[in-house]
This record gives sequence, C-alpha cells and structure tokens, in this order.
Amino acid sequence: MLDFVVGLPALPLAQSTDEWWVSTWLTPIWFLAVGIAFGLIALAIVMLLLKLLSNISAWEQLSRSPMGHVVAAVITAVLFAIVWTQLPPAAKGSSELQEPLLLGVGLALCCAIAGWAVVFGSNKQAARESFGTITEGAPGYLLACALGIVAIGGAVWACGLASIPIVVNPQRALASIPQLFSSGERTYRFDIAGRPADGDAELVPVDLPIDFELLASLSVSSNVRVLLADAADSSQFDRVPVEVPAEGEVNWTRSQKIDELPVPFEEGTQLHIQNREIDPAEVVVVAFTNPPVPEATTFVVSAIVVLLVGLAILLQRAVAPRVSAVAHATVKNELAQPLFLVLMALGVCLILLFEFLPFYTFGEDIKILKDCGITTIMLIAAFQGVWSASSSVSEEIEGKTALTVLSKPIQRRSFVIGKFLGIFWVLFLIFVVLGTLELGAVSYKPLYDAKESSEQGANWQLSHLEMISTIPGLAMAFMQSVVLTAISVALATRIPQLANLSVCFAIYVVGNLTTSLVSSTQEGFEIVRFVAQLIATIIPILEHFSLQAAIDAGSPITMSLLSGNLIYCLLYVMLAMFLALLLFEDRDLA
Repeated sequence: MLDFVVGLPALPLAQSTDEWWVSTWLTPIWFLAVGIAFGLIALAIVMLLLKLLSNISAWEQLSRSPMGHVVAAVITAVLFAIVWTQLPPAAKGSSELQEPLLLGVGLALCCAIAGWAVVFGSNKQAARESFGTITEGAPGYLLACALGIVAIGGAVWACGLASIPIVVNPQRALASIPQLFSSGERTYRFDIAGRPADGDAELVPVDLPIDFELLASLSVSSNVRVLLADAADSSQFDRVPVEVPAEGEVNWTRSQKIDELPVPFEEGTQLHIQNREIDPAEVVVVAFTNPPVPEATTFVVSAIVVLLVGLAILLQRAVAPRVSAVAHATVKNELAQPLFLVLMALGVCLILLFEFLPFYTFGEDIKILKDCGITTIMLIAAFQGVWSASSSVSEEIEGKTALTVLSKPIQRRSFVIGKFLGIFWVLFLIFVVLGTLELGAVSYKPLYDAKESSEQGANWQLSHLEMISTIPGLAMAFMQSVVLTAISVALATRIPQLANLSVCFAIYVVGNLTTSLVSSTQEGFEIVRFVAQLIATIIPILEHFSLQAAIDAGSPITMSLLSGNLIYCLLYVMLAMFLALLLFEDRDLA
C-alpha cells in the first residue's frame, strides 16, 4: 500500500490549482492527523480488549506458558494471510528480484508484533499497567506528539467549519476509505461463441460492473477479432463500435477523452460483443479503478503505523519487564540531558532554514529540502544515539553504577538490551518530532517555490504527494541511526567514550563509501581487493539506507525496498547486541 501512495499521480482527474494557499498547505497535514487519530482509537480499543482478555483465566494463562507462543504464531499466520491476500499484485513487486520474499518477511514481522501482543499483552499485570506504559517516559512524549498533531488537524477542521473551509472536501476523503479496499485492478473474462458459417454473429450483451467515474485505465484484448458496441441492433448505436484485433488489445487511460473509451459508459447502456470469426472468442477486460480520493490511503497507513508502535511498546513491557525498567530509566536520563534539547533546537532551526533557503536548482529545491532535512535529522539522531550509548554505558561501568544496578535482580543481558532499547526510543522520539516538522516544511515548499517563481500555485494533491514521499526516506535514515547506535552500545562495553565516538564516526564514513571503495579496487592488487571485501563484509553498508538518488530521480519507493532494508537493519542490530553481550558478560565491573 505504501508504494501505492507514493507512486500515485496527483489525481485521476485534472484538478484546479485555484485554491487558498492555507488549504493547499494544511489539507495534507489534516490527512496525517486523521490517520493518527484513527490509530489512537484503534490502540485504545486493543488495550480495552487486552483488559477484557486478562479476565479470562484460560487466555490469561497463555501469557505464562509455552503454549502462548504457539497461539501467537497462529494469530500471526492468520493476520499475514489476510493482509497478503488483500495486497494488489503490483504492490508485491517482481519475483525475479525477490521482492515478494522481502515484503513477506517485513509483513510477517509486523503481524508478529500484533500476534504476540494480543497473547502476552493480556497478562494481568501488563494489562493493568497498560495505560501507564503508554503515558510514561518516551511513550508518553510520543503520545503527546501524536495528540498534538491530532489537535492541529482538529483545529484546522473546526476553523473551516466556523468560517472559510480549510480542508478540501473532507467528507469525500473520509467516504473514500471503504473504497480503498474495493478499488484496484479487476479482470473480467467473457466467452463469445463464433459466428455461424452462413450468417452474421449476434451482438451478445455482457455485464461490465465498472464505476466509470473512478476508472483510471482500461484494456480490452481478445484471441480473435471482435466488435464492441452499445446495442444489439446497429440501428440503435449511439457510438461508433470499436474493433479489437485478433491477439491484440485496445487501451484507454484517464489522460484520454472519456469519449475514446472502447466500451459504452453512458447510463442505461450495456456492452455488446460480436465475434467476427468462426472460432470462439475469449475477451479479457482489465480495469483499474482509483478511489474518489486516493490520498485517503494515508488514513489507513498512518493508523496501522500508530497501532503497531503502540503494540510494540505494550509487548516490550509485557515480555521483558526488567529490560523495560532499564530502558525507562535510560530514557528519563537522556531526555534530562542538555544535549537532547540543544540537538532538538538545532534540528528545528536547520529545517526552518532549509525551507526558505534558495538552492538555485531550477525548480528542484524541494528535492534538496528533502535530502538536507532527512540528512540533518539522521545526523542529529545518530550523534544523540552514539553519545548516549557511549556515555550511558561506559560511564556507568566506570562509575560503578552498573555494579549497583546488577546487584539487583537484573541480569547483564537485561542491562545491555535495556540500554539499547532506551536509546532506541529516544531516537524514535527525535525522528517523530523533527520528522513531523520536516513533513510540514515539505508540504509548504511547493507553495513557496510557486510564489518565488511567480508560477501558478500548486494544488493540495501535489503537496500531499511530496509530503508522503518523504516518509520512506525518514524511515531509512532512522534505520541507519539505529544501526550506528547498536554498534556504539556494543563498543561502549569495552572502550571509553572518546574512542567510541571516533570508531563510530569512522564506521559512518566508511559505511557510506563501501560501494565506491569496493568498485574502485576491482582493478587493483589482490590484497587490496581482499581488504576492500573484508571491510564491506564487516562494516554495515550504510549506503543502503540512503535514498538521495531515488529522491533526486523522483522514483517511488516500494514496500519491498523498505522491507529489505528493515531486515538488513535487524540483522546488524542483532549481531551488534550479540557482540555486546559477549563483551559485557565477562567484564569485571569491580
């Protein structure tokens, strides 16, 4: 669904750009706010469901028995099957590039979060503390950010109701949600008998249940020559019949005139097909429809993301309470540091500066804004993560604080993993706050550029498209920050802060140059090629997480690409955590 949103044209029908600039800017933000509101409502319903399930003794016992994992796996499999069957073939990608496999693994991970949360989140203690889990620490700040965005969307809508409408046709957008699941590609097959040898074939009426107002493209193909008409008698034709050649096809897209549609579309008419040859005809009609407001997909995607994040927080608290306690303490400690506020203020100032800074790119300033904004947020988060890991772990070990913590019923692995998860949620908070500001800046940028160049103002669909296409880049940058943080946590168990910062900086530089390094040494000595390959194997290829080329080319980002990079990120994080546990297990804390 994500690549459907990002790769979508502005609208299937031409839209007027004569809009109030406030509507053009704030309508995409309203879409995001409504999606987040739906996600929060869904999360509240799930929390209530977990509370009810915790009162069922048989189900609550599953959270404390090995059978719970079996039930969670079954729920995961059912959810995965439902989601996979609902995905359009275009979203699954090419099988030659293993895109369905990568997408399937990513979806399986998301479904696993939901499956295990339903089972283990129904634990009595976890269900009783679920509200506190969501509202304290980093989750509390995330909830405040989400409610803030929802409040902005609600205020925009309310102001529009009280005076001049700001959101463009919100009722139509909300009504498009059910049609998101009914639209897409549909195939209709008709078998038409061959014409008799001594006469003309009849015009056979067929039913073609297509909503032509939502039709984006249509193709008609046949194995033999057929005629498409709008009546059974030639004297009643209201339009010129269209002939489909044998083994050929007739195509139509929304960019063409509606009168050029090869099938009748007027109300009260019906498609009639005439087989012009003796052999039976197999006529295939492929129609692709869009919902009235395709941007309504943002509602569903935003709600799913919010729900998954909330379930992940509840699952962490239910499955690993001691790890969660360490993570919560780490979050409170890092958010209280002046560095966090300084970096956040720096990020806000830079994003606002990039919004109004001229880049002189002949109409491509918005691409530079995306690239600079995403890179800035990634560097701020990566520095925060590396600094927090090196200071939080190294200083607590050297200052004997870790020895005091581990004297309590907390194991070493809980200490290390809890530290990483605490820093992880700090990074996530940075990306949510600064990423939201970046999305607002990107949404406004087409208007600002049009004003500066004295061109016709952009419509809200273009602003929405530019805003949504920025989210995959933010997700990739977040993965890169998480990988660097995981490596820093592993190194912090053995080396001091300054050395940790130096090594992580070197990994960041080399990791973003690995591809160029390997390709430039192919013609060199064997030992040079070996060293380059060794570096590429050991050091994560951070260039995978860069979408600068895709942003510059305006290429859509598929879900399979995001899933592949998510898998790559998880593998390196798991490897770094394994190394951290190995190095910390025999570390003398005394």
